[in-house]
Amino acid sequence: MLSGCGAASTPRVSWLINAAAASSPVWRAAAQAPKSQAPASASRPRRLTSLTPTARRQRGPPTAWHEGYSPEWPRTHGFPMRKFRDLADRLVDDCLIATHNDFLRPMDPPHDWFVSVHSSEYYYGFVNGTLDDTRWRRIGFAQRPNHAALVRRTRLEVAGTMLAARHALQYGIACNTAGGTHHAHRTWGSGYTVVNDLAIVAKVLLSEGAVSRILICDLDVHHGDGTAEIFAKDSRVFTFSMHCGDNFPCGLKGMPHLGLDRGDLDVEISPGTGDLGYLAALESHLPSALAEHNPDLVLYNAGVGVHAHDELGRLNLTWDGLRHREEAVLESCLSRGVPVACVIGGGYDRDPVNLGPR
Repeated sequence: MLSGCGAASTPRVSWLINAAAASSPVWRAAAQAPKSQAPASASRPRRLTSLTPTARRQRGPPTAWHEGYSPEWPRTHGFPMRKFRDLADRLVDDCLIATHNDFLRPMDPPHDWFVSVHSSEYYYGFVNGTLDDTRWRRIGFAQRPNHAALVRRTRLEVAGTMLAARHALQYGIACNTAGGTHHAHRTWGSGYTVVNDLAIVAKVLLSEGAVSRILICDLDVHHGDGTAEIFAKDSRVFTFSMHCGDNFPCGLKGMPHLGLDRGDLDVEISPGTGDLGYLAALESHLPSALAEHNPDLVLYNAGVGVHAHDELGRLNLTWDGLRHREEAVLESCLSRGVPVACVIGGGYDRDPVNLGPR
């Protein structure tokens, strides 16, 4: 862990915050937001139009984190459980968040949120540990040394994305230090994602009347197939996924259940694509998707598997490419007065020290 505010900054996170401050007409004293639940006015759909930065103790927007995101977990396990704590530590060390006590703290969420998207049989089978072996293997947690901790972190993660969405509606932008579990379908999970936080948050906000239309901008390197399935017949949610076309979940031998779902706008990027090709594709599609759907809120899955050093991504973006990606998304959304709730999505590296900063 770094030693304090004088330590080297976290490049990607710093760029994202600076891009938000530079491009947003809605950045307003974000760090003064309550530290638990969102303001009551977040339940009213509206466009934010004013920018009045004020002095604040931290440079970052409202950001959710809970120590329960990273329970004790074997480092040899395929899922990098510690990355959530590593990211929180870096945000504090870089003074983007003042202290660990200044994160938005998610509370235990109601079960009704989850069964609004997932079948009761699947969701309670997960909670109670009674899913069949096939579905545990699909999820990736057939071996889970602490089932109760896994359930707790999964539920808290969804609550964190909900906090980010509610605060984004009030302050223009907010983040969760977890989330982006886009492979989870209605009745089964996949790729280390058990329940679909983006889908659950969208469903709840729509049912409350907090928003009328949502756009899910999924720039994780893997296709958001679960989200696409869940909203295939719901015109209120526009699903945009830009991902490596030759990667999970498409075209895997022995897994015919994968790669079948299609979103409203799926853009496949060829393996090896670097900054220029990737950013050109983003610029060609995101602005028109925003114009077409005219959302009240964007849920942004900012997965870092597109980075050249990611072990599973197969794309070739540099740090500078990631910076330009974040700037492009924030500029496209915030310049239109559309709030953005960001989640971290996926990313893999055998050395966990590299993953948090990325």
